[in-house]
Amino acid sequence: MSPWPSFGDEVVLRSIDWLENFPWRNENSVRAENNKYEIFLHLKDFTPEEISVKTSDGYIVVTGQHEEKKDEYGFVSRRFVRRYAIPEGCLPESVESKFSSNGVLTITAIRQPVIKRDTIIPVSHEGSSGVKSKL
Repeated sequence: MSPWPSFGDEVVLRSIDWLENFPWRNENSVRAENNKYEIFLHLKDFTPEEISVKTSDGYIVVTGQHEEKKDEYGFVSRRFVRRYAIPEGCLPESVESKFSSNGVLTITAIRQPVIKRDTIIPVSHEGSSGVKSKL
């Protein structure tokens, strides 16, 4: 019998999930706040000219592509497409993107506060003579 306690697959998988979510990992992330929506993409293998950001049909669409390049192992070409739904309150016209010198693409959309106002709906009334009147 092993001196080490045995762990079920579920415990191991939860541990892996916990480790994978550390903020210092170079993973893509999305942050939704009250006043803005931000997307962070680590794209160090691309130049700004190889990246495209646009809005289409309620989505932010990010594409990147570069032709075949030589690296230390041989040749490589890359292409990706990512789509993110534009959240409620964000105008597609407000979307901006910036590419940092360390290869992080930041996409920001400003959120407009959603103002919910009361709506008064007039009640129409039919009198006994069949003539409609508004109260």
